[in-house]
Amino acid sequence: NLTKHFTVQNFDAEAIARLAKEAGMRYIVLTSKHHDGFCLFDTETTDYNSVKAACARDIVGETAAACKKEGLAFGLYFSLIDWHCPWAAPMSSHNSDYIPPQHHAYNLAQLTELLTHYGDICELWLDMGHPTKEQSQEMYALVHSLQKNIMINGRIWNDRGDFATMPDNELPELPYPGYTLNIPWQTPASIYKETWGYKSWQERGSSKEKIAELTTSLRSVSARGGNYLLNIGPDDTGALVPFEADALRGI
Repeated sequence: NLTKHFTVQNFDAEAIARLAKEAGMRYIVLTSKHHDGFCLFDTETTDYNSVKAACARDIVGETAAACKKEGLAFGLYFSLIDWHCPWAAPMSSHNSDYIPPQHHAYNLAQLTELLTHYGDICELWLDMGHPTKEQSQEMYALVHSLQKNIMINGRIWNDRGDFATMPDNELPELPYPGYTLNIPWQTPASIYKETWGYKSWQERGSSKEKIAELTTSLRSVSARGGNYLLNIGPDDTGALVPFEADALRGI
């Protein structure tokens, strides 16, 4: 029911890309579809998307174009579970659900669209679900056949990822000074530990303290040889939250 109110009138992909560049970021990863199954791209697989059921805008397309304009690489987040897909397994509290064959085919069709319609994609950030080894391998092969230079995160599961994904907001344990992982890795982090999306009631606290906290995290990841993927959550109109924009500039 919320889709009719999803107008994102203040969403400005170019403003977000400029902010990312100003903050020293080298790439942006956009959520193309989260667990709810609502697609922020034009797809033939379902009308449950931003182009047909809401704001009549292709958010993925706008962001891809903005990144290209600013010289940033562009990546995509994609949820392997889908609460709206009619062929999906029943919802569970852990979201590590098996992927029925028809749901797997549905995911592959959507990934094919995402990886052929929006230019070069640097990173595919998959999430949740419990695919079989065969499903992970089939997805891996498809993705790399469509995008020559892409890297897939470890949440494709079954040891098929091109880089390791740390648990949210966590660093690898260091058994001794100078220890580094011998594979590429990334820490996915959020500005606030409590949430990944926008909440009007979020306690934001001191901007100076938040900048210091996040800068320390960035240094810790970088010093250990990892990539730091820091999340922001635009508000319900699509606008940047000033506190979060200030935090990125401060870093």
